[in-house]
Amino acid sequence: MHYAGANMASLYTDLWRGTMDCSGTDTCENWPWVVLIGDTWEEHGHAVTACKSYLPGSFEVAPCDPNLKMNSFYKAVEYIMWLYYLCPALLYGILPDNVWQNFCKFVTALRIMSQYRITPAQIAKACQLFADWEHKFELLYYQHRFDRIHMIRPCAHLSNHVALECTRVGSPICSSQWTMEWTIGNLGQQIRQPSDPFSNLAQQGIRRCQINALKAMLPQFDHAENLHPRGSRDLGNGYILLTKSDKKPVVVNGLQSAAIADFLGRPSPKFCRWARLHLPNGQIARSAWTETQKSPEDVCMARNIKEDENNRHFVNVALVTLYSLPQPELLALSYGALISCIHEGEESLCVIDINTIQSVVGMIPHKPTLPNGQVEEQFFLVEKTGLDIARCGLQDDNGDID
Repeated sequence: MHYAGANMASLYTDLWRGTMDCSGTDTCENWPWVVLIGDTWEEHGHAVTACKSYLPGSFEVAPCDPNLKMNSFYKAVEYIMWLYYLCPALLYGILPDNVWQNFCKFVTALRIMSQYRITPAQIAKACQLFADWEHKFELLYYQHRFDRIHMIRPCAHLSNHVALECTRVGSPICSSQWTMEWTIGNLGQQIRQPSDPFSNLAQQGIRRCQINALKAMLPQFDHAENLHPRGSRDLGNGYILLTKSDKKPVVVNGLQSAAIADFLGRPSPKFCRWARLHLPNGQIARSAWTETQKSPEDVCMARNIKEDENNRHFVNVALVTLYSLPQPELLALSYGALISCIHEGEESLCVIDINTIQSVVGMIPHKPTLPNGQVEEQFFLVEKTGLDIARCGLQDDNGDID
C-alpha cells in the first residue's frame, strides 16, 4: 500500500514534475524527464478525469484530476490507478521513449506482484523486470552523479526484494495494510460516544474478535450475504443474473440475430435480456442494453469483460462484441504494461459461455501514435488491482502461490 501508493508514487511525481530538490551543481533544465509541467500537466489532468466514466464501479475510487487534487486528500488507491494503470497509455509519447519504457518495466512487475495468485513463472519474470528496471533507473536519473544521489530513495532498492520475498511470505497484497486500514475505519465508524474514544475503539475491537471467534466455532450463526435478491436467477458456479430483465421474450434483428442463429444452427428464437451478471469474484457486469440508455457522464462502464476462451461449455450464454488482439508493437515496447486494442464493432458479434467470464475490466479510448507514425483510435485495458492480470504472450507454470 505505502510502497506503491505513497513512496514510489511520490518518487515518480517529484521527478516528472520537477519538484525534487536540485543541488547548486545541477539544474532541472537538464532533466529530460520533467514533462508534467505547464499546459502538459493541465491537459494530462483533463485526460485522467475523462477516464472516469470508462472505469467500472467495482474499481472503487476513480482517480481525480491530479493537477487539482494531488496535494489534497489524493488517496493511495487513486495514485495506484492513475500511475500504474492509466499513465502507461496517457504518458505514451509524452515521456521520453527510454524513460517511458523503463517506467513500463516497473508497472508490469508491480501488476504481477499485486495479484492474489502468482505462478512461479510470473515471479521469475517480475524479479527480472525489477532488476532491469532498477539498473536502468539509476542510469537514466541518477547517472552516477553525487549531486543526484537523493533521487535513489530506499523504495527504489526495495523493489528488488518484492519478488524475491514472495516465495517466502506469499503474495505482497495479502500482507499489505489495506485490510488493517479498512478494519480501523470500520471500527471507528461504530464509535457512538465522543468521550474516551480510544477505550471505545478497543472495546469495539474486542467485540469484533469475540463475534468472529463465535462464527468460526459455530458456522451456523454466520449468515451469508444475500446474493439472490428478488427477481434474480442463480446459474451456478457463482454466476447470478440480476434484474432488470425483459418481462416477455423479445425478438432481436440484424447482426445480433445472425450471431445467435450461427451459434444455434437455426433461426434465432425469442429470448429475455438481463441487465446485470454477478461474477464469482464479486464484480457485477452490466449489459449494453441498459448502459446505453444512460448518458456517458452518468455511467461507470461495466460492460467490458475478460473471458477465458479455453473453458467454454455453452449452457448459459452472452452475446458480446470483441476487441482485437493487443497492438503488438506497443505491447512489446511497454513490456506488457500497455494493452491497446481496436474495438471491432457489431461485425464481431459472437456468443460466449457465461461461465468463461472472469472479471469486469475498463477499456478506455485513446489515440496513440504508433511506432510507424500512424495514429489510430484504440482502447487500452485497465484491470482492478488484486485480480489476476491478463496474460498476453506469457507462458506460465500451473503451480500457484496463494
